[in-house]
Amino acid sequence: MRKAVMSGILVAGTIGSLVAFTGPASASGRPCSPGFSTIGVGSQGSPYILKAKQDDDEPGGSPVVGEEFEIKVPAGQVWQVTFADNGVIFFDQPSTSTVDGIREVHAAPSQPGTQHMTVHSVSRATGEVIDAFVDVPAAPNCGGH
Repeated sequence: MRKAVMSGILVAGTIGSLVAFTGPASASGRPCSPGFSTIGVGSQGSPYILKAKQDDDEPGGSPVVGEEFEIKVPAGQVWQVTFADNGVIFFDQPSTSTVDGIREVHAAPSQPGTQHMTVHSVSRATGEVIDAFVDVPAAPNCGGH
């Protein structure tokens, strides 16, 4: 059985908490690092969670940082969701919520050093904004990084 480790932190612009977790963020491969997440609410109160962790689930075991983002909103809402890694955008698409809300999961190549994983999301209907981030330290035993 896996254990979760939690610690609180204020996230710039949004009150949230940083959580280290040992379950998979988005990967089916071997986790190379603990996961990190931040939870909070958007500019109009929609709850969200952003998770990220180092994994080696790319073909051939290549290391990646997986990012998972969830917003709890009613079905049928369209949000523009943008993921970036150290400021470099690697996903920027609209996402339509289901009865479970919005969930986007994508990965960026792992890089040496700490990776600053961000999400910027805007509701097309209401203009609500969510900006969140997690910092994922390098995982020395993950593909050489």
